[in-house]
Amino acid sequence: MAKLDTLTIARRSVRGIAVLTLVQVLNTVLVFLLTIFIDPRTFGVYFVVSAGLALLTYFSDIGLSAALIQKKGKVTREDLVTTFTIQQLLVVTAITIAFFLSPHVAAFYDLDTQGTQLFQALLISFFLSSLKTIPSATLVRNLEFNKFSIPQVAEAVVFNLVAVILATRGFGITSFTIAVLARGIVGLVLIYIIAPWRIGIGISRESARSLLTFGVPFQANSFLALLKDDLLIIILGKILSLTEVGYIGFAQKWAFMPLRLIMDKVIQVTFPAFSRLQNDKALMAVAIEKTLFMITLLIVPLMAGLIVVAPYTVEVIPQYYKWAPAIPLLVFFAINALFSSVSTPLTNVLNALGKIKTT
Repeated sequence: MAKLDTLTIARRSVRGIAVLTLVQVLNTVLVFLLTIFIDPRTFGVYFVVSAGLALLTYFSDIGLSAALIQKKGKVTREDLVTTFTIQQLLVVTAITIAFFLSPHVAAFYDLDTQGTQLFQALLISFFLSSLKTIPSATLVRNLEFNKFSIPQVAEAVVFNLVAVILATRGFGITSFTIAVLARGIVGLVLIYIIAPWRIGIGISRESARSLLTFGVPFQANSFLALLKDDLLIIILGKILSLTEVGYIGFAQKWAFMPLRLIMDKVIQVTFPAFSRLQNDKALMAVAIEKTLFMITLLIVPLMAGLIVVAPYTVEVIPQYYKWAPAIPLLVFFAINALFSSVSTPLTNVLNALGKIKTT
């Protein structure tokens, strides 16, 4: 992977934030269309099942892709092959267990055949996504977000359009099942066209030791977010009705939209950028200040506008009135997001500097 100078890092970072933000804007518009045609219970099923998949993702990824991106020195072929091999061993194990337990998962949440098929489709999609790890990490490390965004745009368009078209024709939960599989296939094909790499199997002890030193603490830190978000949804999916969980999912999705739109994209770009700048403290200080300023400048007005406008949206758009019970939840999630918009970029800096244990 090529060494980048400071000017190139800055130029690619700004361009990357712009490109990824445009991708998220497109995805937001498509999600808006989707929630018009999907009823709360169907959305609740998708939300709960997706949270379960996130739990699997945690146990099948021990932070190796992040370690590749953050690594100070040159990334070698042994690093890539080791990362791919370890992750695939974990992914295949997790998916095998999950497929075996799918009838029990369906019984636990009282899912019908369509719900079970959605769960299994997400598992297949999870495997396809794992195959994208190395090409994606390579593009992100080199800050080539213009290329990295192409599969993301295609995935967003395919998933949401397929889901909307099928939902309007009465396919219900199956709309998500087909959309998930279509998204996974399209994304995998495109990423290998854009950033091909020769798949290899093997584990280098030296590479594994070096990457796991950062990866394991990084993943352990993610466990807190897992407990706060996805594990809570899994529990609520049993306690509450799926319709009520659908309201929670709707509120959370829209309240966190400014974060997904702005903060996530900035962090996605600044993590590899800061990793490349970790030896230049003066430049890092300027970059951190500008990052916080830009995030706050954009997110606070967006969040305030969302809180004010949301109650009127369900009144103006007839198809949106079904989401009225979710509005109070949206306000609480929005307040939570305001705090995250400041704290998360700072922990991202520590991670980029390799101080994952401090985080």
